[in-house]
Amino acid sequence: MIHEHLVFDLTGVRNDMDSQLRSSDVIEEVQDLQSVGCNLIVEVSNIGMGRDPLAMLEISEQTGSMIVASTGFYKEIFYPSYVFERSSEALSEIFIQDIEVGMDGTAIKAGLIAEIGSSLNEITAAEEVVFRAAILAHRATGAPISTHCEIGTMGKEQLALFEAYGADLSRVSFGHQDLNLDVEEQRLLLRSGAYIQFDTVGKNNYRPDEERALNLVQLLEDGYEDSLMLSCDITRKSHLRHSGGYGYRHLFDSFLPALRNHGVTEAIFTKMLVTNPRRFLAF
Repeated sequence: MIHEHLVFDLTGVRNDMDSQLRSSDVIEEVQDLQSVGCNLIVEVSNIGMGRDPLAMLEISEQTGSMIVASTGFYKEIFYPSYVFERSSEALSEIFIQDIEVGMDGTAIKAGLIAEIGSSLNEITAAEEVVFRAAILAHRATGAPISTHCEIGTMGKEQLALFEAYGADLSRVSFGHQDLNLDVEEQRLLLRSGAYIQFDTVGKNNYRPDEERALNLVQLLEDGYEDSLMLSCDITRKSHLRHSGGYGYRHLFDSFLPALRNHGVTEAIFTKMLVTNPRRFLAF
């Protein structure tokens, strides 16, 4: 699963306890993923989002699942105050430290720069500073970058920043593109050599899964099977199965069967869930 949250806390901005996930909330559900064949989760919670390397290690040790952790900053409303005071170069050093030495005083290293975000329908000045910092760290370490496109917006503008600052687009993945209703923009991002993520599967209040499936099938028919990745982006306790939500397994229990009904083959599933993430994450 290419874009998930396991240890996560946005309660300080959202002012609701639903926006907090702890290891004890998710261990059973992560164990349950093993039964459907998923043994690796990319955890994109970064600095300011409640990231906790030791809690991620606990989940991994108790479940046997591999977890890839992230460095970065999310979007402006969630930035720590010091982000607004520092240059791209100074911020990039934080990311490089997380990747090469360890996160938050531990020896646990980040495996990617994520989820680097833009706001709804804009990239603010502070967000551009963070995007440049992410690109500088990516160029220094080779680490891949995964982005947050708020409700699917600003992918084209993010692409312009990656091009302007010299990112290797084969190491970039644009997030939440299943919420982008502009198929031509999706194709533009894919033609650049980047990946895109259909990673809010199950969030039917944003877009029905059936529409996601039809959109994905359209891109597969266009020949982009080597550039697509999938996930659910669980961000609330109420999303979890034991709280009555759809849970991490929804991708496997519901969305993949829907894709099968549209003729998507097991070989394509292997590409979207195994081959493409391996290629994207390797550095």
